[in-house]
Amino acid sequence: METVIAYVSDRSDDNQWAAASLRRVEAYYSGLWREEAVHQGHDAGTVGLHVWDRRERDCRWPSWQDSGDLRVASLHAPLGYERIVGGVPLHDAPGQLARAVLQAPGRFLDLAPPFTMAVLDPADERLELFTDSIGVGRLFQLRLPDGWVWSNRPVAALLFAGVAARVAERGWRYAAACGWFMGDTTPYDGVLAVPGATRIVAEGRHRRSTVSSVEISSVWSGSVDAADETAEALRDVARSVDHLWPGRPTVDLSGGRDSRVVAAAFLSAGVDLRLNSYDAVPGELQVAEDLVGLLPFQVEHAVTRRTESAQPPQARPAPPALVSRALRWHRYADGLRPASYLFHTPPSSLSVVTHLAIGGAGGEVAHGHFYPTDVLQLDALPLEPKLRAFVSRLQSRLVAAAGPSEEARAAVSAQIEQVLREAIHGGIENATMLDYFYLVERLRRWGTTGERSGVVSPLLIPSFVRGAFALNPAQRLENALHRDLVRRLIPEWADIPFFKPCPAGRGKAQARLRRLADAPDRDLIGELITGSELEGLEPKTVRTLWADSAAGTSSAPGEAALRQALWRASFEQHLAEINSHLPPAVRTEARSISLARVPDPAKPPRPSTRPTVRGVRRVAQRRLIRRLARHPLWSAFRRTRLGRTWRSLSRPR
Repeated sequence: METVIAYVSDRSDDNQWAAASLRRVEAYYSGLWREEAVHQGHDAGTVGLHVWDRRERDCRWPSWQDSGDLRVASLHAPLGYERIVGGVPLHDAPGQLARAVLQAPGRFLDLAPPFTMAVLDPADERLELFTDSIGVGRLFQLRLPDGWVWSNRPVAALLFAGVAARVAERGWRYAAACGWFMGDTTPYDGVLAVPGATRIVAEGRHRRSTVSSVEISSVWSGSVDAADETAEALRDVARSVDHLWPGRPTVDLSGGRDSRVVAAAFLSAGVDLRLNSYDAVPGELQVAEDLVGLLPFQVEHAVTRRTESAQPPQARPAPPALVSRALRWHRYADGLRPASYLFHTPPSSLSVVTHLAIGGAGGEVAHGHFYPTDVLQLDALPLEPKLRAFVSRLQSRLVAAAGPSEEARAAVSAQIEQVLREAIHGGIENATMLDYFYLVERLRRWGTTGERSGVVSPLLIPSFVRGAFALNPAQRLENALHRDLVRRLIPEWADIPFFKPCPAGRGKAQARLRRLADAPDRDLIGELITGSELEGLEPKTVRTLWADSAAGTSSAPGEAALRQALWRASFEQHLAEINSHLPPAVRTEARSISLARVPDPAKPPRPSTRPTVRGVRRVAQRRLIRRLARHPLWSAFRRTRLGRTWRSLSRPR
């Protein structure tokens, strides 16, 4: 639910402008907040800061504090803040933390992600914003002709600024190929993601804004023997959780690596907790029970049993209408969730999920999440061949097998190479560059980690990442850091091997392939995904895949491509809903051919008509032009002096 808006604008001298902007945000999100939100904020001349949060907070850390000379807005909770300000009372802690960070901005990177903080100095009309070391806490920016708007929700930034929501073609091209918005892109044109380890200073009175970022590889470099430092930092996180959330936390314990380190940290810190294990994979529960049995003290251990559905096929609920479900997901998550959530039911509001969730996200960086099976052989290659091999391996793993256009595939490949070269420039020349890519590109876009407060991921702390980056690739494959941490936190667990499920022994029947053509709104789905060109997807391939789905012969990769196509097509309706909250003049300007071409879910699909000869000829001409534009000879011509002259003369004036 937590939503923050920060801005600097020449128009903010007019109080009516800011008030109207706030009303637009509240009008759109009121249905998602369900009257559970309370607003606090302050406008100071050319700058302002506002936050909406749940009336009854579970976390004791204040999301807003007026400390007299400063106004402080926080997203999430700054786990480990005691290391910076000590044991100050919670009602005064945000102001104390803000002052400490303003004096030494680098200290902000000692806090455990996700955490985002904005500090307003009304007297100086000065606004400062900070993102955590990875950027999991989320911050987006929108450039205006007369200023900036920042928010953790892209839609809130657009509504506050009064700017029409439009499709970001570059972002959706990435998403069509790999499933997420790479680089600084978002689903919305003009709204960009602020990277991690960034400080933004906006001085409204002087009409200037400066951005400074720490070289991220330097944040993650440190001593080779970092296990002691990391173990103590993990205990500090556990104590912070115990301090900031009332009640007894529940920590999951599986037979695997990440959950064992997290559970060991909480147990070693002396936190009164409840362990929970799942009976999901044969053999894993036994490992968890063995671990609990080895503890030198008593702890409550619950088991969540796997339940098989006893309902006969005819009694199962009918499949849902998928177009409306996709639209609800876009509305709930500001378009940031991936298409893989299509068959999941979205929460009815932003205030539904409030419980504390403690997980092991981030542990993957210490065991080579993106490593190919031949990683050690590739790591022995010279640098340039190694880079090309890693780009190839990542692209084959990340890019969907069916659906993406060649342009989308090339865009993802270029972004992969750019990030890996950033790692090389930071001094990372071995396979650790794949872990760098995982942190910079993939981890901070996990929707469930930064989407709401109360999601605690202790393994995101900088000291754990530093310890992971101190490993060589062979040590990472052997889980060396996890083993060292467990030995320091709970020595009794050190000799228990980490559980590895056997793919052949899972004992679970293969899930039935869920086809889009089986949905009750299949006619509308077909019209949406085949009736217009979608960024990053090959129209002919989409039509072929849809025909296979309708015939019941589609494959899992084909259905994944169709889900992405529906995700993108339904996004047009989401944009129309956003723009309906804007002034009439802006709504009129926002209308486009693509919006007019997308059918309204409330209306029945139009009957198909036979295409005219002129229409067929026009489509053929467009396809021929696109084919010629992709030809290498055309690209070579455009780079010549004659080609550059032709382009300058052909531009509309």
